[in-house]
Amino acid sequence: MSRPEIATLETFVAVVDQGGFSRAAARLDTTAGAVSRRVAGLERHLGLRLINRTTRQLSLTEAGEHYYRDVCAILQALTDAEDRVSHLSDAPAGELRVAAPLSFGVRALAPLLPGFHARYPQLHLMLDLDDRMVDIVASGADLALRIGSLMDSTLVARRIAAFERVFCAAPSYLDSRGRPRAPADLRAHACMRYSNLGLREEWTLHRSDDPRAAETVEVSGPLCANNGDLLRHAAIAGMGICSLPRFIVADDLAVGALECVLDDWRAPALVLSAVWPSRRFVPAKVRVFVDHLVEHLGDDPKESS
Repeated sequence: MSRPEIATLETFVAVVDQGGFSRAAARLDTTAGAVSRRVAGLERHLGLRLINRTTRQLSLTEAGEHYYRDVCAILQALTDAEDRVSHLSDAPAGELRVAAPLSFGVRALAPLLPGFHARYPQLHLMLDLDDRMVDIVASGADLALRIGSLMDSTLVARRIAAFERVFCAAPSYLDSRGRPRAPADLRAHACMRYSNLGLREEWTLHRSDDPRAAETVEVSGPLCANNGDLLRHAAIAGMGICSLPRFIVADDLAVGALECVLDDWRAPALVLSAVWPSRRFVPAKVRVFVDHLVEHLGDDPKESS
């Protein structure tokens, strides 16, 4: 009796993990009908019902629960086997499609690309720099780099780094409006916000010497934008105070075009993560790119999901 193909086992696991046939189809880039036929064929092969289906929900039978655990172990064992011999194969080659935020891509990622190319010359990078949240499956990206909270728990994520944020403004603005000495002073200032962190008109600040001490302040200002470099230019022009990652404004702080304020306080750090759709059979090209970022930027090499 022939055994089920790996793709069929992966489909069954995807249905359970995603909680439905349609969501599993989106994860696997196929149709719900194809997913349903694979699972039905698997049940016929086993002579057992694995999944109870209703119009509202999906649940595993007792046999399905046992089979799901065993199949997950089998697929993980295959992944581990591939990982152990991957160093014996040829160097990664082909196209690697990466989505990343615009300012991070230009300022922090670009300097790392020559070294990556020298190490893996057969890999061709296709970078999509955009501050919007890219749908990895729909866009065809192999992975995405995201800064901030991760909303989609179905993706595999690897933390790469945490970026410090600073409060800063042009000296001309501070000379005319005064320098804030405490978080509450921000209420009287023009505060420019980065919209991708949320639409709430408030900033939370933590004391540098005691992270447990925090204050949340309602702020307002003339500008809200989804790109850090645009806010940087507005700050240099004297439009107000902004809170940005230090990698965006480091050069401006060094030459005095911008000045830090509220040095005793800090905003929560922005975490950079690499995300991709599946833990199983991670392509070598994805793995080596993420490892390269961790090597040069990283502060935590662990994976999470």
